[in-house]
Amino acid sequence: MKNRAFDKAVEDVSEVFMFDHWMRFYFIFEEDKKLIVRVPKEVVSQVEKEFPTLHGLIELTNNEEIDQQKSTQNVCSFIGARFDGTKYSDKIIPKVFDSKDFKIETYLFNLWIKGHESHLESEVMTFAEWKELYAGWKELDEVKNYISRLSKAGSGAVIQPPTCTTVQ
Repeated sequence: MKNRAFDKAVEDVSEVFMFDHWMRFYFIFEEDKKLIVRVPKEVVSQVEKEFPTLHGLIELTNNEEIDQQKSTQNVCSFIGARFDGTKYSDKIIPKVFDSKDFKIETYLFNLWIKGHESHLESEVMTFAEWKELYAGWKELDEVKNYISRLSKAGSGAVIQPPTCTTVQ
């Protein structure tokens, strides 16, 4: 039987990683040979209304210099402060990071971004739009089948990604 709290924790942690990726995808700008996060005020307001829990990640990073290490530190600090020992028991979040479910979810999200990058770059989309498009892609029969095969595969198995041509 599945653990509902664990499944919800995987979902919450994955959403933070997705949000961070969305934010960096659209709102990083080069200034004086440094990468700076610059989320416009209207986007900050929209996120505060639609995703109040994620708004804090913007506050943590907006108008700050960013690199991969700092981004990772910010996300992990944010997750630790919002979920570890507060929303979930202090034993759940470390298990999430080590779980097959979380690894599959982050892999799928990155696969989706790579497959849809040109569409995602065509206009600045809201995080809600990204979530909707990603969820729609995951509902495609070919992707569902792929997820099922990933879930059943042992570590080290090589499974070819779906070759969906439909833009979601």
